[in-house]
Amino acid sequence: MPPQLTNISPEIEIDAARRCLDLSIVLSLLRRSWRALLQRAQGQRVTLHDLSDRELMDIGLTRGEIDAVAPKRALERLRDNARSLLGRGGM
Repeated sequence: MPPQLTNISPEIEIDAARRCLDLSIVLSLLRRSWRALLQRAQGQRVTLHDLSDRELMDIGLTRGEIDAVAPKRALERLRDNARSLLGRGGM
């Protein structure tokens, strides 16, 4: 039907735009999930630090809470910082 003969209200246009946005979010999450699966299959580890702030928010975490959830990573970071200080003669 030609555009002149269609009866599209502003509400329908807004709803269509919202659906397109929702679809783009879903597609983005699917792409990231697929990449994570491929990396895991190739032996690469995906950590919480690799996730975006949006993805962390989706699982109920903030970037500041990662070390509390994963204390082993916090210990590794402290150890690495101590080694770098020792290497520079800081301690």
